[in-house]
Amino acid sequence: MFKKSLGQNFLKSDMIADDIVMAADLKPDDIVLEIGPGTGILTERLVKSAKEVWAIEKDYDLVENLRKRITAKNLKLIHQDALWFSSHALGVNYKVVANIPYNITSPLIRKFIEGENKPELLVLMVQKEVAERICAKAGDRNRGLLTIIVEFYAVAEILFEVSRREFYPSPDVDSAVIKISIKDKVSDIDPAVFFRVVKAGFASKRQQIHNSLAATLRLPKTQVSELLKEARIDGAMRAEDLALDEWKKLCEAYSAKLKS
Repeated sequence: MFKKSLGQNFLKSDMIADDIVMAADLKPDDIVLEIGPGTGILTERLVKSAKEVWAIEKDYDLVENLRKRITAKNLKLIHQDALWFSSHALGVNYKVVANIPYNITSPLIRKFIEGENKPELLVLMVQKEVAERICAKAGDRNRGLLTIIVEFYAVAEILFEVSRREFYPSPDVDSAVIKISIKDKVSDIDPAVFFRVVKAGFASKRQQIHNSLAATLRLPKTQVSELLKEARIDGAMRAEDLALDEWKKLCEAYSAKLKS
């Protein structure tokens, strides 16, 4: 019996499960973390392709069912909330492959791409709307803080869409599978300072960028205008209009101002 409180929607398509595993390009020596294995449709495929599969499941009943159903020696079932799981136990160069609960999508993605022990890549089934937000380009109204966080640390792409009819129970929205590949080298910019500026820009998303920055960073509008001029950004733009490189230039101008 599914538990609505845990945001459970179980994939029932074997073909889509195969496509998700294929997208992860698993090698015999790969370590895989699966979040929310549910009924095990992905799990039973992952254990055939990877060296080790760590499956984190919050629902104790599902954990017990999986222990009986899948007896592969390379499967480690863990009864835990994935948001509290420490990835350091996995070592380095692991992959995350999962159909994650919609209600914890954003914090889960941030946990793994902002954490110290980042995965090599993530292949995730998420709500279609969230996938579009993550992959939104400059000028797209879907673009937000999560978009910039992912862009700062990784490269994301939507692989394919999945109809709500492929789940039980059927959710109210369609899904999409995304691939998030962690960058080998992240910017030299201090993430704390960078995201202070980005969060300020998105604090009042519908305002022009110069107003939002001035209000949130508590800077005189004349100083904000100078920063935007140094970064060659039109102050009449909105946060969603800025590309990652423009945010970086703005952060560099802001950092220089702090030091002066």
